[in-house]
Amino acid sequence: MPKVSIIMPTYNVEKYFRQCIESVINQTLEDIEIIPVDDGSPDNCGMMMDEYATKDSRIKPIHKENGGYGSAVNAGIEAATGEYIGIVETDDFIDATMYEKLYNRAKDYNADICKCGFNTYNSYRLNKFKKWKSKIENIESLECNKACKIDELIGLMNYHASIWSNIYKKSFLIENNIKINATQGASYQDYPFAVENYCKAKRIAILPEYLYNWRLEPNQGNSTGHFGKKCMIMAYQCGEVKKLLKQFGYYELFKEYMYAHFFHANFTFLVNIERQYRREYFDKVKQLYWEIKDDKTFKYTQMSDTDKYYINLILNDKFEQFYEAFSDSPKNSFLQNIFSLKNNRRKTHKIITFLGCKLKIRRNIRV
Repeated sequence: MPKVSIIMPTYNVEKYFRQCIESVINQTLEDIEIIPVDDGSPDNCGMMMDEYATKDSRIKPIHKENGGYGSAVNAGIEAATGEYIGIVETDDFIDATMYEKLYNRAKDYNADICKCGFNTYNSYRLNKFKKWKSKIENIESLECNKACKIDELIGLMNYHASIWSNIYKKSFLIENNIKINATQGASYQDYPFAVENYCKAKRIAILPEYLYNWRLEPNQGNSTGHFGKKCMIMAYQCGEVKKLLKQFGYYELFKEYMYAHFFHANFTFLVNIERQYRREYFDKVKQLYWEIKDDKTFKYTQMSDTDKYYINLILNDKFEQFYEAFSDSPKNSFLQNIFSLKNNRRKTHKIITFLGCKLKIRRNIRV
């Protein structure tokens, strides 16, 4: 039995695939099983994974009709024979020691789940500033000296879902019938999957190192760049998370963290979504927060005054004021620095702002 089976859901990422799979092949933990899942990819990814499989017997490709991200991950879990399961998205890449360190930590604590931190990666920023790493969240602030249930790791509920910076004991997934939502065309299925795992796990271990590199750059095509109605699926997935926390009796314990996570998960999309979809998305987010409108026990402990200001505009159905405040008020500059997409004055370039970093991308202009 391999120590870790690494599932690699793959769709239309030919540009990044070799860097990704080679970072997995070159792990210091050699006793691994590598399962790239070709989810009906229209490019050469399927051929590329077969090419690598002829050179390394640990690589066991799966080729299937397109069914979406969840379907690809579930197919990999079903095929996996390892003691633990990891997930690597094939436009990302990982540190050579990642799975050795996660596996050893998981074994030390007999953990159902073991989580490390992750960096963002931006090749455009690397070319311009010779710097590409940005640590996401402060994983060192979590309890790192033991394995415990989620009620001793409350802050984890406000973290990015990042299901790919974890390993999961396969027997734990099977015994608890945990699968990722396989609805074709859906997005952000990773959030409910992460929460269900955390709620059901008896022993979660934390490795306070940043070993996964999450690619986040223009024209990449990942979910962070989605526009239009697909953005609204985030509100639905947050609603599913709320149901899970109520089902497992964690709603009251986690509601401060949960609603803070909902804010950060939805609001960058809400303020940037095309104008024709704004009212519909606004109403979906209002419904998401409705329970705290008259909840005297809710204190906004995990949110800033600016967060509270926006949420109250939504709860009181101040649709016009919300968008006026975002575009005009200095209070909102922090949101504009999280993510925005604009043309320059001459409309020759796109100006993309993410986490305060501005990228200037030349537009293709037809004469």
